[in-house]
Amino acid sequence: MLAIKCGHLLLPGGSFITGGAIVTSRGKILEAGPDTKIPEGCPILDASDKWVTPGLIESHGHLSEDSNEMTAPFTPDMSAIDALDPFDPCIPLIRSAGFTTFCTLPGSSNLAGGTGIAVKLKEAQCPEDMIIPECQPLKMAIGENPKLTYGKKGITPGSRMGNAALIRRTFTEAAAYLEKREKGKLDAPNRAKEVLADALAGKRRVKIHCHTAQDITMAVRLAEEFRLTYTLEHVTSGRFTAEYLAEHQVSCCVGPLLIPALKLEMKDIHPSNPGVLERAGVSFSLIQDAGWDTVYLPSLAGLCTAHGLSSQAALNALTIQAARNLGLESRIGSLEPGKDADISIFTGNPLENTAVCTDVLIDGVNYEKRK
Repeated sequence: MLAIKCGHLLLPGGSFITGGAIVTSRGKILEAGPDTKIPEGCPILDASDKWVTPGLIESHGHLSEDSNEMTAPFTPDMSAIDALDPFDPCIPLIRSAGFTTFCTLPGSSNLAGGTGIAVKLKEAQCPEDMIIPECQPLKMAIGENPKLTYGKKGITPGSRMGNAALIRRTFTEAAAYLEKREKGKLDAPNRAKEVLADALAGKRRVKIHCHTAQDITMAVRLAEEFRLTYTLEHVTSGRFTAEYLAEHQVSCCVGPLLIPALKLEMKDIHPSNPGVLERAGVSFSLIQDAGWDTVYLPSLAGLCTAHGLSSQAALNALTIQAARNLGLESRIGSLEPGKDADISIFTGNPLENTAVCTDVLIDGVNYEKRK
């Protein structure tokens, strides 16, 4: 058992209160809030001069990098678990910035690049000791990446029309496979079609890479056509389609937040984007779409507050909304009884670039303990 005495405690709604405490036991939160009583004799971590939040969450990134199979437009049977190196030096670096969960995904050269995995950023000898098994989303991508990768090889897709046509063709075939599976009439299971069938059946979340306004609306069109449970990834031109996204009740993973436009479809990156989405009523998490660069994500979220994003939405986008976008809100993302004891402690508000993370607890184990 461990108790944390808080100076400032982040509530599930995204605002800080002064004071409060958290009590944990066996990797879970027993109590948390302004009126929490610390049991007599319980060890105490004194953070009475610090800011305490749920462990931060990167809901779209890439660890270990060997995860972009560019040999066929559809490779849904690939899995990021087979590329993950538990000894990747990025892991302790990202953890030291207050992140406890990271969704690592295949790259975006393929229309369907494979399945990602959400991992706890703890010390481990094999990926199985890190993964959160209920979160293994299918990563898809539309836009420039697939058409440039395969168009120069002279195969579909070589255009945005090709992107949409091949997705429709492949998912229609997967729908026929799903129908046979449900009727028990399969001759033999097919791993690639199993993944797509699970997505069609709503058993697997889908994350769709899209940057430009035309790709955003295409992604929604296709996702609704096949009734997918999905989030849109990047959405760097989202401020131009904010009302459309709100009308279609689309949840997004927005980012990277502030990098050079490495390709034409990223030309609209701007820190005002999240604020426009917030005002339109769009739900979103914030992402950095990288590996070690995730350490800058809290400061970049803070920068977005100078361009119209509220602090409450920024904090939610790194915690509870990030958890929702991974389907993990029952386990992580807020400091509530019964949830995993994933807790980060800072010298100041984590949205400020002067704040330093001093303690990171994952399942109740303190991995960072700094003076």
